Amino acid sequence: MKYRKYIVLFLTLAFSTVFAMQALAHPPQDMVLSYDLDTSSLDVTITHNSPASSAHYINQIDVFVNDELVLTQEYTSQPSTTTWTYTYDIEAEVGDVIEVTAYCNIQGQISRSITVEDPNADNPPVVQITNPTKGYFHFSGIRLFPSIGIIGETLGFGGFRLRPVQVFVEDDKDEPEDIEVKIFIDDEELGTAAWNNADGVHELQWTGPNLGTFTLKATAEDSFGNINSFEMEVWYFCFIP
Repeated sequence: MKYRKYIVLFLTLAFSTVFAMQALAHPPQDMVLSYDLDTSSLDVTITHNSPASSAHYINQIDVFVNDELVLTQEYTSQPSTTTWTYTYDIEAEVGDVIEVTAYCNIQGQISRSITVEDPNADNPPVVQITNPTKGYFHFSGIRLFPSIGIIGETLGFGGFRLRPVQVFVEDDKDEPEDIEVKIFIDDEELGTAAWNNADGVHELQWTGPNLGTFTLKATAEDSFGNINSFEMEVWYFCFIP
């Protein structure tokens, strides 16, 4: 009888411990990947909060390159109670997709992926015409109200004199004011837009008598010679020189 009480007490404590661990257990909270193309090294930074890092921990890491499993690493504890970084030697090329899955030994997992990029590559600028606004009626370049679309989707009455054509640009290497922005009307160059520091855009007046639907295009060229463009159709009417 006495032993039975001890057995019941032991089982109660054991089950309580298991249930407590399950209640406190959770999947990894976050994971950040970074790949160094020159050294072929993959950094995996994991956040997994655990007050008992040898009882509740990340027990396995799987690494895939283009959906092919290239590494499985198993662990019996984690080196930190919060956040730490593992580094692995992984062969990959520009354009490859690396995916990593981290497993908690009690429950849950987390997966993240990155695409290998060339750190020396320079992308073309992002470019967008912000004035005129697509789908609106403008008077002398000032946006007034949505266009009803009978004549055209974007309307410019009186040219773009008070508020010129405005272009937003962004580049991964150059400052926007260092980007060369040109404006074209039906592929005929109107001119080079000037940087407006107050509004953070490049701008150029579009004036002169004309009537019809025209293709308004802005091109942006960075210091590496990368060019990108943005265009829209504009119904334009102006009788003032």
